[in-house]
Amino acid sequence: MTRFSIKSKNGLIVALMTGAILVITSASCICPALAASSAENAASYVAVTKVTVEPEAFMPDDKGTITVDIANSGTVPVAIYRAEILSPDVRVLNYQTYDSVGSIGPGNTMQFTFHIQPAVGDGMYFPMFYLDYTDAGSLRYPVPLKVKSTPLSVSVVNAPDSFSAGSKDRITLSVSNPRDNSVNSVTVTPSGKGITMTQSSSFLGTLLPDETKEATFEVIATEATDLAFDVSYRNGLNVHHTVLTIPIHIGERKTAAEMVVNNVEVSQSGIFMTVSGDVTNAGLEDAKAIKVTVGDPAKPVNPNPVYVIGALEPDDFSSFEVTFTVQNASSLPLIIQYRDPDGRVFEERVEISLRSAAGPMPGATGAASQQGVPSVNARRPGGMFGFGSGVSQIPLTEIAIIIVACIAVAVAWRKGYLSEAIEKVRKRAGR
Repeated sequence: MTRFSIKSKNGLIVALMTGAILVITSASCICPALAASSAENAASYVAVTKVTVEPEAFMPDDKGTITVDIANSGTVPVAIYRAEILSPDVRVLNYQTYDSVGSIGPGNTMQFTFHIQPAVGDGMYFPMFYLDYTDAGSLRYPVPLKVKSTPLSVSVVNAPDSFSAGSKDRITLSVSNPRDNSVNSVTVTPSGKGITMTQSSSFLGTLLPDETKEATFEVIATEATDLAFDVSYRNGLNVHHTVLTIPIHIGERKTAAEMVVNNVEVSQSGIFMTVSGDVTNAGLEDAKAIKVTVGDPAKPVNPNPVYVIGALEPDDFSSFEVTFTVQNASSLPLIIQYRDPDGRVFEERVEISLRSAAGPMPGATGAASQQGVPSVNARRPGGMFGFGSGVSQIPLTEIAIIIVACIAVAVAWRKGYLSEAIEKVRKRAGR
């Protein structure tokens, strides 16, 4: 019967059979290699599943985040020594956060967030996400990072050439986003010396790439100044500003209503006199609450001391008639009062000659108008069918008489009355 004896000494396994050495091997030569191979195999199941860069496109000196998600799809835990972002183009503000990570279990996920600040200008960069395993090698994953310095674009859509002191004017701005990423919290804030605004700011919210939004402000200026619009917005967590400055000039508004007086006639009946004519709005804005009367030395009297026209749209006109008394005067002022859409009162005066109280007299305009020509062609009627508020000037009676006469002739022709009358006239002429 053969006997075996197995002994272990200093990691050696020795099998003895009848005093002879059969097998000599070393356990320490086999086990570490097997363990390393197993760790490498386990680490191969760890992968990057998601990368988020906020903001999507940085502006110079912006701060943001890179967030990396990893997952272990294997069946054994994987020990991770550390995680970091490696790049000469990016400053990592929390670079020591993941110096000791631990293990990621089978089927689990893990997230790493790095606070960064690019240290470069416009361009595309690829900082490296580096994952160092404890018992295996490492994982490297390039992260695309865009830097673009283009700001928001601000322009004037509508603004008056000049502002009327103390009046309310409107300015409309267009704010556009030419960037590749969205920006948020877009706010427009106006400011300026001698400027009063009906609203302190306009909030536009989020602007998507290539999106445009408008902001309208009502401005009341009391002096010539500069009006600044500060457009603030956030790119990620970073606040940026774009400023647009508009010079404010005080003067008469070119779009304001303008009263023109035409076809003026002055007549007299006893001690009473009447002045009549047309008022046309030759401006580009509506004129409201229009009233016509006369001033000193004339005294307005009944039945029409003040003639109320009401509202006139641009290019519309209306007739008026004012009765008054006057003594020892060769002329008098015709006063036209009206309001603009903001309720401000304007007044224009037209000097009317009294040298002839019969027939048409030359018309004139106020301070902001030119003298009109007393002819039908001088009118610029507006409103429905081109007659505006001057429908009362159409000779309706004469037109009605002509229409009735035409109808009578047609009826007589159809019934033969006209033919009989013509025949009788011919017979009489033949005698």
